[in-house]
Amino acid sequence: MTKNDNPQTILHSPKRTNEFAAGPLIVSATNPRYFTVASDADQKAIYLTGSHIWNNFHDGMGPGPDCTETSEEIDYDAYLQFLKEHNHNFIRLWRWEQFKSQAAGGSFHLCMSPQPWPRTSARNARDGKPKFDLDSFDPAYFDRLRERVISAGREGIYVAVMFFDGWALHLSPAPDNVEGHPFFSENNISDVAIKSILDYQVLPLDPRVQALQEAYIYKVIDTVHDLPNVLYEIANESSGGGTVDQNFAQMMGFSNVPDWGDSTEWQYWVIDVVKKYEQEKGYDTHPIGMTMQFPVVNQTKVNDPLFNSPADWISPGYDDEIFTEGRHPMAPDSPPSRWYDNPPSSDGRKVIITDTDHYAPGKGDALWAWKSFLRGHHPILMDFGIIAGVNPSDLAAGSPGVPPYAAFEAARHAMGDTLRYAEKMDLIQMEPRGDLASSGFALANPGKEYLVLQQSDTSDSFTVTLKPGTYTVEWFSVEYRETTSAETMMIKNDGDVRFLTPFAKAGSAVLYLKKIER
Repeated sequence: MTKNDNPQTILHSPKRTNEFAAGPLIVSATNPRYFTVASDADQKAIYLTGSHIWNNFHDGMGPGPDCTETSEEIDYDAYLQFLKEHNHNFIRLWRWEQFKSQAAGGSFHLCMSPQPWPRTSARNARDGKPKFDLDSFDPAYFDRLRERVISAGREGIYVAVMFFDGWALHLSPAPDNVEGHPFFSENNISDVAIKSILDYQVLPLDPRVQALQEAYIYKVIDTVHDLPNVLYEIANESSGGGTVDQNFAQMMGFSNVPDWGDSTEWQYWVIDVVKKYEQEKGYDTHPIGMTMQFPVVNQTKVNDPLFNSPADWISPGYDDEIFTEGRHPMAPDSPPSRWYDNPPSSDGRKVIITDTDHYAPGKGDALWAWKSFLRGHHPILMDFGIIAGVNPSDLAAGSPGVPPYAAFEAARHAMGDTLRYAEKMDLIQMEPRGDLASSGFALANPGKEYLVLQQSDTSDSFTVTLKPGTYTVEWFSVEYRETTSAETMMIKNDGDVRFLTPFAKAGSAVLYLKKIER
């Protein structure tokens, strides 16, 4: 499909292998933990899961702090194939605004191109290349955006298109966090001169900056509005009104603790711009999401602006009491956040796309994926194992700042396994019902379907509270990915039923019960 092709003929086709992802998506009225296809009248829940990494849109990420002469390119087709092989159906498509920056403590450079604006000036920016013209758009950027969303859609994959990035503006090493941005004075011919994230993501903004942002938002929407597999994300980890300590500031290259302001009202403004523009143009609406902010005044309240926002979906951050006063779950020997180890059940206020990026970067295993799924969330993995590519020659080899590819293979497979169960169940009718299982992890439509996780390194028995009926019984081994069926069972009375996993090898297991309708 080219940029001028009309996708209307595939907008509402059901999701199947090698068919375009169905859409556009809306939040289900029946079960607002999930999306559904707008034309589907809540007949099917769309559950999202998948791996993502910083350079799945831009070129220019590689080892070491310095940019290379020729930008490194991701093999996007290989990335899509990797997702397909693991049965993933969601991409968080990264926006990286700096043409020169660093991450992972300087272990990697992110000298990202293309950018939305052309570099046409005879004068040079800080990297020795032409300055940006912020009053024009570079077709290469928007052609790539459309092509990548379409390519994903052909594989049944949904794409969250990220408008902005906050993290690199204030949390990547100085001075490139700002001086590597097109809106820095020495990098453009448009008389725009931001000096920090305050000038870019904290209201009130200079009217010139805000107008350029609005024009860019319109251009992104115009580019992908007719594609059914589109979601939007405002920005990644923008500031939330808090401060950091002196040691943290010095580690990031700041002599003093900076003021990064609070981006909340700016993010709400972006949501408003998107929704109004879709309405004014008569476009299909697409879900827009808001992700964790950092730093915030009170870490235990980090998710309040997300739940209180007009966003359709959110990605929460760690809000555990143990991580106040600057403590965090990424520190050596730190306990895991509850969002990783024992996530709260979704109450349906928002669709929750729970992302390890915001509470456990560098972590991810099979139990994390299953626990998140059974609490009513959509788990996605910040997959550091594919920083060096999706087809490494040595699956067990790592490097400084980069874990081996194999480190996340269990999590990748588990995400795909949860999607298989999501699609075989009547998920739209199911809710997290940990109270029905002694293990505490269950999705259920009581009397109809139950999916229960028993996490254990032994063969311990567990109970499930069932309603009367005759049920088919299926078991799935989380670690070994084996499936086995058992004899149907007849339950005559309400009550607890004891189960024992049938697998010879000890380990976590999933029990799937479905009532036989006569």
